[in-house]
Amino acid sequence: ITDDFADMMPNYLSFVRGVVDSDDLPLNVSRETLQQHKLLKVIKKKLVRKTLDMIKKIDEDKYMEFWKEYSTNVKLGIIDDAANRTRLAKLLRFKSSNGDWTSLASYVERMKDKQEQIFYIAGQSEQEVTESPFVERLLKKGYEVLYLTEAVDEYAISALPEFEGKKFQNVAKEGVDIDGDSKAAQKRKEDLKERFEPLMKWLSEDALKDHILKAEISERLDSSPCALITSRFGWTANMQRIITSQTHSKSQDMNRDYYLNQKKALEINPRHPLIKELLRRVEDSAQDPVAKDMALMMYNTATLRSGYMLKDTVAFAQHIENMMRETLNISKEETVEDEEDLPEDDLPDEEEDADEEQDDAEEDARRSEEHSV
Repeated sequence: ITDDFADMMPNYLSFVRGVVDSDDLPLNVSRETLQQHKLLKVIKKKLVRKTLDMIKKIDEDKYMEFWKEYSTNVKLGIIDDAANRTRLAKLLRFKSSNGDWTSLASYVERMKDKQEQIFYIAGQSEQEVTESPFVERLLKKGYEVLYLTEAVDEYAISALPEFEGKKFQNVAKEGVDIDGDSKAAQKRKEDLKERFEPLMKWLSEDALKDHILKAEISERLDSSPCALITSRFGWTANMQRIITSQTHSKSQDMNRDYYLNQKKALEINPRHPLIKELLRRVEDSAQDPVAKDMALMMYNTATLRSGYMLKDTVAFAQHIENMMRETLNISKEETVEDEEDLPEDDLPDEEEDADEEQDDAEEDARRSEEHSV
């Protein structure tokens, strides 16, 4: 009835080949009428369901071979096919902090009691996500984190509102809840907030007012002093890399610039010695120049550690050089030594060799003339 069956299967299932045997298609109508027949829509729906059921029935020991070949297709289906999103979600596999590939169903089975969120982090490589400051305390507390290292992963998970009643939580965004809402946890949060209130206010209203949206106590940090956290609907560092690397993106895009220039929240680790010392200095004097200098340095290092790009790399490099000078007891006023000019009379060796070759050629020509005479 047609040579083009592009609409029969969605694009993400373009790798599927097969024959459809149907007894219900009418034969006493024109090809054009048959191409628009409502039964074709039913067949399309059945084909997609049948294909997903076939994939679901692949043995677990052979499934990873299929996944390595067609994982991107399944993830694109999550984004494009809202009607079959729940079925496709059961086919997803991600690398996990437990060291192996896992399905979402297996992750949910292993979740801790009272854990209401599926934790995940997106990055360019497994090393980047495992060493991220955002997963430090989660891993220490024994929570499992999904590692999303493909470019399409974060898009796909963003299209999934939840899985089996558990919402997804990007650990690089606000909303991570580790300690829960017990009375003891609430009391500790309030005590820490009250104790570090002078520092948080000083950071957001004075030292870093041009750089951050707000400063707050972190639940996710363990060994890092601070980190930058984006809003629930903002772009993570991984998403920013993907968006800015797209060749078709416009340089002057208001929507893109809005997300790229959005201020982030600075989360501080109240147990870290650098944060404690900064609090002590701020309580002694809010105008302490060393405290302001260190606050800016901590912000810049948190930007890099959180995966974001620095807006002013020259100023950061100058800041590092000043710290190196101070450590090595070199004055900031000491400048680079002037370069000595080479004497103009001294010819380079190549020019001298060229002059000698020219003199030899002239001498040979003179002797040849005398010999001919």
